[in-house]
Amino acid sequence: MLAYLMLSDKVATTIPTFSVMNGKVLAKKQFYDAYEEAVLEPDLLIIYTDGSKSNEGTAVAWTTEEYGMTEGARPFATPSTWSIVECEIFAIVAALRDIRSEFHGKVNLFSNCVPAIMYIEQMESEGKSTGMWETLTPLFNRVSRVCIT
Repeated sequence: MLAYLMLSDKVATTIPTFSVMNGKVLAKKQFYDAYEEAVLEPDLLIIYTDGSKSNEGTAVAWTTEEYGMTEGARPFATPSTWSIVECEIFAIVAALRDIRSEFHGKVNLFSNCVPAIMYIEQMESEGKSTGMWETLTPLFNRVSRVCIT
């Protein structure tokens, strides 16, 4: 992620780490390893996001795992004109906004949309991804670590 000086207060203090898994089996293993770690580590939050597009429309959902407990899926209908990448990015933003304000620990966020992960990883504070930077940077800065897989 590139960071440039900006006139706003949207400066990245928490820089996310990104990894892209090659295949669902490996990604599932990493998710369950993180889940087991969350049971033992009180300042770790696991989030799984997903977007969906069909002939009927589009929607997103996210679920949160904390202390080994699942906080149920939060579904949300999105405009039917959105692409799957837009849905996935919205799910990531919504899930990060949903983190309770007193939580300042580590977040492992899992998404199955490589283009969305890559877009966020390559966002910059200036240029065409400024809006994404302005939206995500304050959300990343609320926690001590963000890992997006």
